[in-house]
Amino acid sequence: MTDRPSTDALPQAPHALSPQEALEQLSSNAHGLSSAQAQERLDRFGPNRLPEPPKDSPIKRFLRHFHDVLIYILLGAAAITALLGHWIDTGVIVGVVVINAIIGFV
Repeated sequence: MTDRPSTDALPQAPHALSPQEALEQLSSNAHGLSSAQAQERLDRFGPNRLPEPPKDSPIKRFLRHFHDVLIYILLGAAAITALLGHWIDTGVIVGVVVINAIIGFV
């Protein structure tokens, strides 16, 4: 669980407030905050940053290269050539798909 500062003091619907009302609720003015006020709010609420998105696993990144319409067409062609017994053609098509995924992954 992340240690997040409380945002209870923030307005519930800041987008619905007039600019003057928003400034009043945030205890600010049209000239902004002083350095001391900004530092106090930074200490209280933390930096104004979005959290880092979660990283995908290497397997998920590799498998994502198979999620493409042209790859589906090639895999369909490989299945058809396998049903027809053209094993060399099937191997070449599957090899191209796998090599494409490896190159895209690296």
